[in-house]
Amino acid sequence: MLSILFFVCNQACEKVRVLDVIPEAVTDENMVSRYGSEKSFDMVTWNIEHFPLNQIHTVHHLQRIIKSMDVDLIAVQEIDERTAFIQLLDSLEQYDGYLSKLPDYGQQMGIIYKSDFISISEPKQIFVDDFYTFPRAPLVTSVTVKIENTIIFDFILIIVHLKAFVDEESKSRRRIACQKLKYYTDNYLISGFEKDVVILGDFNDELNDHSDENIFSIFLTDSANYYFLTYPLTDQSTYIGHYSSAIDHILVSADVLNEYKGGKTVVLKIDEEFSNYRDIISDHRPVLAQFFLF
Repeated sequence: MLSILFFVCNQACEKVRVLDVIPEAVTDENMVSRYGSEKSFDMVTWNIEHFPLNQIHTVHHLQRIIKSMDVDLIAVQEIDERTAFIQLLDSLEQYDGYLSKLPDYGQQMGIIYKSDFISISEPKQIFVDDFYTFPRAPLVTSVTVKIENTIIFDFILIIVHLKAFVDEESKSRRRIACQKLKYYTDNYLISGFEKDVVILGDFNDELNDHSDENIFSIFLTDSANYYFLTYPLTDQSTYIGHYSSAIDHILVSADVLNEYKGGKTVVLKIDEEFSNYRDIISDHRPVLAQFFLF
């Protein structure tokens, strides 16, 4: 955990405020259901609204929720306070993590993962000079999952948080973002360097729009190479704010489907288990993809 502490504090401790001391890890009953499994690699995308939405209460309850969920890797979006992210990681004994460098403040992206059998390369951000298309530069890393020193799954992970809002300009910016992401990932597939690519996060748009309006058309029309694990879930809301919609997605290259055989992708309705979820945690639900590899 020292690496994340050093990185985050070195970048921004002079300007962020320290929250109250986080409570000790709880030992009482689980906050929510356990969604992880010893037989699967469990990967989640989760927009944790303006984390920490309710300051120390959010940090404390999110720690309890993550421990209860017991998943292996969480790609998070909308982290507003670095110090709170550090405190969250410090309270999760099994996990390590990384927070993006950009933007300097507000709505950063990060990774939380079980470090006993998962390793990641030094993450980087792409399209950092293209703020118009990517207000939050995507975070890219290589993920390796090992069991007893044997690699059972390795892939390129790209975390995104695309432009919000429903106006035509915002939608156009998201469409251009998808086009640029595809050109970027196509290079991995064409070069043969890595055939397994996962793009996940808050895309801020729905998969089932009409083809003339669908920002994902460039991926959807290339079904030989890409597939949305979340496509069967278009009738389930991942955003539960002032309207409901399915805008958080997990997109994979075709080769990932070899590891995904027998897998499942679900929207975790933990707001129905934790009554204060909307006020304390987020206006987005996490989305889980399970790969039964073990």
